[in-house]
Amino acid sequence: MCQAIALHFAGNGVEVVIAPAIGGVILSQWTAHHLSAITGQEVLGVYAEKAQSDETFLIKRGYDQLIAGKKVLVVEDVLTTGGSARKVVEVTRALGGDIVGLGVLCNRGGITPPEVANPPKLFALTNIALDVYEETNCPLCAQGAPINTDMGKGREFLACLLKLG
Repeated sequence: MCQAIALHFAGNGVEVVIAPAIGGVILSQWTAHHLSAITGQEVLGVYAEKAQSDETFLIKRGYDQLIAGKKVLVVEDVLTTGGSARKVVEVTRALGGDIVGLGVLCNRGGITPPEVANPPKLFALTNIALDVYEETNCPLCAQGAPINTDMGKGREFLACLLKLG
């Protein structure tokens, strides 16, 4: 899958691939690996981490020094709202990175470039329309379906419900 994303962006002069941690780290590394093999040029794989104080992303561990003035490809596993990808695009641009595109495994939210800070290209290996419900209108919740706390945002959802009482 990472090779397919790499092939799509091989002609864009990508020098750095970045992804949001934690889930995107392996995508960043393998896409960079495949781009390096395809282009014959070293492409670095880095990642952005969520700040502890809020929902913004930071590029730490010296990776910020590898971004400035470079052509950067952002990769992500799944776009639902596009929030994480948008934040990574924004922080990369703020550090002087030249975004060449956003490559994703799955665009499940019908996300468009304006929703992810307008990368020049948005490429998804697959586009799948999946229903998203507000908490108050969720048919699964109304049926009493169990919430999976091992994957996704189930644990956060339950914590929110407990806070609301």
